[in-house]
Amino acid sequence: MLFYTEKIMDFLPFGLIVTDALGQITFSNQAAREILGRTPDQMQGAFIHSLFASTAVIKAIKTNTSSVSHDMTDAGTPLVLVEIPFALANGSKAGLILLYQDHILNQLAEESPQFTELKQELEAIMNLVGELVTITDKDGTILRVNASCEKVLGVKERDLVGHPVDVMEKEGVVSTSSTKRVIQEGRKVTVAQTTKSGRRLVVSGYPIYNEDGSMNKVINISRDVTEEDKLAKKLDEMRQMMRHYQSEWVRIGRHGEDRIVVRSKVMEEVYDLAGRVADVDSTVLILGESGVGKEVLARTIHNLSPRKAKPFLKINCGAIPETLMESELFGYAKGTFTGGNKEGKQGIIVSANEGTLFLDEIGEMPLQLQVKLLQVLQEKQITPLGNTAPVDVNVRFIAATNRNLEKMVEEGTFREDLYYRLNVIPITIPGLRDRKEDIPFLVEHFLGLYNDKYNKNKALQKEAMQMLLNYPWPGNVRELQNTVERLVVTIPDDHIHMQDLPDKMLNAVLENPPDREGLTLKEALSQYERNILQQAVNQSRTLKEVSEKLGVDISTISRKVKKYNIVFAELQLK
Repeated sequence: MLFYTEKIMDFLPFGLIVTDALGQITFSNQAAREILGRTPDQMQGAFIHSLFASTAVIKAIKTNTSSVSHDMTDAGTPLVLVEIPFALANGSKAGLILLYQDHILNQLAEESPQFTELKQELEAIMNLVGELVTITDKDGTILRVNASCEKVLGVKERDLVGHPVDVMEKEGVVSTSSTKRVIQEGRKVTVAQTTKSGRRLVVSGYPIYNEDGSMNKVINISRDVTEEDKLAKKLDEMRQMMRHYQSEWVRIGRHGEDRIVVRSKVMEEVYDLAGRVADVDSTVLILGESGVGKEVLARTIHNLSPRKAKPFLKINCGAIPETLMESELFGYAKGTFTGGNKEGKQGIIVSANEGTLFLDEIGEMPLQLQVKLLQVLQEKQITPLGNTAPVDVNVRFIAATNRNLEKMVEEGTFREDLYYRLNVIPITIPGLRDRKEDIPFLVEHFLGLYNDKYNKNKALQKEAMQMLLNYPWPGNVRELQNTVERLVVTIPDDHIHMQDLPDKMLNAVLENPPDREGLTLKEALSQYERNILQQAVNQSRTLKEVSEKLGVDISTISRKVKKYNIVFAELQLK
């Protein structure tokens, strides 16, 4: 097809040159070579500026605006260059130069047959473009359309030419008119159109001016993006599906103590965000109380990232003495310290190269080291102690803290510039008391984990689970994990009851602390049980409903109602 197109171009009565976006000639027809006195080999691959010093074709391509330039041949013959930008089938940009000799233009204007022939050839070029092309006069009356318009718009040429563009809008042929915008604003515009058949077009409208500056015509070039929109929609659906599978992997795909257990909406949002930022190298700052699972989240981001096969290293900025912190982070050269490693030591930043470094408790980092860390984040280089030559590093940094860094910045104990450099993507993990929906699933997870580890078969009773749900968990997930392990290891019975829970936990949960003065643990538990039962009775109409709410058989409910002299109004004993 390309061969036949080039042959057609060779029969045009004017010169035609095609360049790429850099101005390198990719095609020239026979007329252009004859006008310029060049062979095909001399034209092909040459840069257009080597032929025409005044050409503006590269600017025309970049600005997507047609232009006219004047130049001359080596023999001194005046030339007119009409420079038109267009897009190739593969989406790359190119430029089309129509080459006329001045006297030929004048002759064509005077001699009707040749002018008619030129008109026919220009129409052929309009149809070769492959896009939808319309030309209107300054008032918006359609003068010419190419064959693609009829095919895409579903309207015959005769029903378009000679009619104002308003008709196309009123009859719903297109949703909006680019020509009206060009005429109103006097500049190039780009609009989105929807055709009557539901196809999507992107239309660029160009004003054409006379020499006196008045608008003469409007040219519209439209691109059918319907299929592109469909592909984009399918791609978006695939991305959503991938995020879903990624989320499920996060939720159930890991094993052991670091397995992610997520059921609450707020934690689903946290891990959804983690999945979305895993693919990029932006610094993440994880905020949250001690024990909420900041390290687990950091490992999840690493394991979902392209760096997952590389090291994930952690350094606790609050656990290492200030005097050793710098050498741990940056390393040191041979012979730097007396008593140190004689061969020197590689710092943890270099050890994490191409992987991820987790800076836990970043709020505890000494001020003088904050400056050096900021330089690493900005320059991606470190200088080991005792060395002068910097070392390039490629590390993704994730920091975490349970402290209020903004307040520390105000107090002058944390550098403001480092705070903003770390706080690119902040992720806050809420405390366990603010996401109690996760507690039953975390308990079951840790029960299974430690039953397997210690070869036990422990199960938690419902009243004990209710106690765990009411406990505020100041130590968050870490405290819950330790509590479950303690219960699995220390309780002799396979059934863990409410009275088996730590006294501290029972005392924190039981209501009305002053009323429990002098009570034994058994008496306090009975009081708590009565309160739960009374609350359920107040919210129910039958004993069966109470039984279903508390997960206890109806005979037990009936017995305990009588035991505690539960007060009820509308409750029916059935």
